[in-house]
Amino acid sequence: MTVRWGILGCGDVVRKRVAAAIQAVDGCELLAACRRDAESLKTFCEDFSVPRGYPSADQLLADEEIDAVYIATPVHLHLPQTLAALAAGKHVLVEKPMALNPAECELMINAAKEVDRTLGVAYYRPFYPALERLGELIQSGQLGEMLAVQIACSAPIVLEDDGALPWRVKSKEGGGGPLMDVGSHRIDVLLRLFGDVIDIRGICSRKSPDAVENVANFALRFEDGTQASVICLFDAMQDPDSLTVFGTQGIVDATPLNSGRLVIRTSDGDQVEHHPPHANFNVPLIADFAAAIQEGRHPQVSGEDGLRVNEVIEQIYRDAR
Repeated sequence: MTVRWGILGCGDVVRKRVAAAIQAVDGCELLAACRRDAESLKTFCEDFSVPRGYPSADQLLADEEIDAVYIATPVHLHLPQTLAALAAGKHVLVEKPMALNPAECELMINAAKEVDRTLGVAYYRPFYPALERLGELIQSGQLGEMLAVQIACSAPIVLEDDGALPWRVKSKEGGGGPLMDVGSHRIDVLLRLFGDVIDIRGICSRKSPDAVENVANFALRFEDGTQASVICLFDAMQDPDSLTVFGTQGIVDATPLNSGRLVIRTSDGDQVEHHPPHANFNVPLIADFAAAIQEGRHPQVSGEDGLRVNEVIEQIYRDAR
């Protein structure tokens, strides 16, 4: 079975990774794309040899030959576009964060169940070999009793071609600042490594009262007592992309996380391991989602996983207020 894809939104992440990832996976075909700007849509379809371009989401979703839709639009559109795609009989892989809040996530999950379609969220770090190895080190007890995790991450603010601010810094469109944008990725990682959160604290700073936060600090405590401290930034000089795990018998430094390099420090000395991710981060994600459709199973990153992340985000914002 070939999974024929349509993409809603042809912005930066789609150009950098998503379109090429769909085209790289066996059993997948990028059949159509949608963008409101006609000239940008034409250019995108030519650049990626996409045979069908639609100026509206409704037109793309009406294409009966499309099996699955990748939604890469601003967060406030995730709910209505997911519901419309599911109603049209499409499977849906939606960009992160899944939606503006947990209530919207639940609506999406329930809609997918009602029409028996696959719903996934585009958190791609669960497919990093380095994180799989880190999970093995934690579960095996090689690091001793787990104590804490420290993470720092940042994302740049790139102005639109006309000099306007991007949707990521507009509360009504993105739902928040770096906590929603890059922090959601790290929360997903932490939930997979350490399980359920039992305590949450958050502090957010804004440049102006009506802006999204540009700095978010939060702390999580998990059921086993492990604590995580995370700082999420907009527009730092560079992205630290750091993750360090502390145990009573060992420390693992996975900085930068996207490199796949692990420095394992124990009483026996330092050991360096290399577990690089796929050159295109989205390829394993797309491959798993397509396989989930073909095999009739849940994807590795499901709607329920996306909901859990949004629940933590909501509690961080609530505590910060």
